[in-house]
Amino acid sequence: MITNPVAINAINKITSGNENNPVKTTASDLNQNTLKSDTPIDTIELGKGTENFGTYKVDREKLNAMKLDFQKNTDSFKQMIKEMLEKQGLKYEQVMKAFDKGEDVVVKVDEETRAKAAEAVSANGYWGVEKTSARILDYAKTLSGGDASKLEQLKNAFQAGFDKAKEAFGGKLPDISQQTYDKVMAGFDTLFDKGE
Repeated sequence: MITNPVAINAINKITSGNENNPVKTTASDLNQNTLKSDTPIDTIELGKGTENFGTYKVDREKLNAMKLDFQKNTDSFKQMIKEMLEKQGLKYEQVMKAFDKGEDVVVKVDEETRAKAAEAVSANGYWGVEKTSARILDYAKTLSGGDASKLEQLKNAFQAGFDKAKEAFGGKLPDISQQTYDKVMAGFDTLFDKGE
């Protein structure tokens, strides 16, 4: 499930049928389980199979597989952090709430966790620049279904999300994040050059 408001807005924009006349939905519309618009819309429902939306096709099975892989690796990383915190008598949920409130939390990283994290963000690691940028671009290609206008919207959504993340972290992100951003943007340019 996507819970990031930037991602949700991007998905909503991507699925609108006419960018110049987007579908407007009010809370009362949602409560009545109806959408009122004269504008035809495309929708993406993740499940099985491939959907043809006229000018582009979305491979839902591939999207689901990508989502499951990401969730598995995210859960594994969270578990590693939880175990490290519990060794120090801390609770994951309490630490996350403190971070959300802007409170300082002292956490000591043991060597085993440091080594696992270093491997995860290494050149060949799941969270490293190469694999992360490849996943982002593969997701964009799959979700756009070959429609260049949808791919452009996804590129813009990625850029907006990166800008929001920078803002949230005081205007600067770690080098690995900037390198990933550069690799993804170059990848989008390559996709546009190839006409994918």
